[in-house]
Amino acid sequence: MSPDNLESALSPAQEALALGIAIERHNAAHFQEWAYRFRAYDPAVAEFLSALVEEEQEHERQLAALYRECFGEDAPIPEREPPTELRKYIPGFAAFGEHFLIAEAWAAYNLLTAALDIERFTRNFYTELLEQTKDTAQADIYRQLAAFEEEHERAFEERLAKLEQPAD
Repeated sequence: MSPDNLESALSPAQEALALGIAIERHNAAHFQEWAYRFRAYDPAVAEFLSALVEEEQEHERQLAALYRECFGEDAPIPEREPPTELRKYIPGFAAFGEHFLIAEAWAAYNLLTAALDIERFTRNFYTELLEQTKDTAQADIYRQLAAFEEEHERAFEERLAKLEQPAD
């Protein structure tokens, strides 16, 4: 089967899980990069982000295991085209790709705010998909994915509350 036909061969629940796996991998990569950026500026924030990387990777492993358990095969790795549900959100995810140098409090605050925005955007994305689906298995997956993101939102909100907000 060609990669172009791969998506059409997946059930809605398979697509939902494959999408969740891809997003967890995407977010882990961004948080890892940002943890490196914080190391010299604020080791505690770097450690916090590194812990979130591990959590994102654990979520990815859990979703991959669920995929194997439910469907008897490994989840497909997206090649050229993202899953249908993700296409309209790509500009929103791309907005979080900006690079930040961490040298001052305002940069640290902005980066953590961007990370919080990623989690909110992703939770809203899953919530919208949940509202649109009529498939029970798919709805359960989107509900679990939204809960993952909500946990991360709380973690970023707590971390931001500990930082002094930079003056304008």
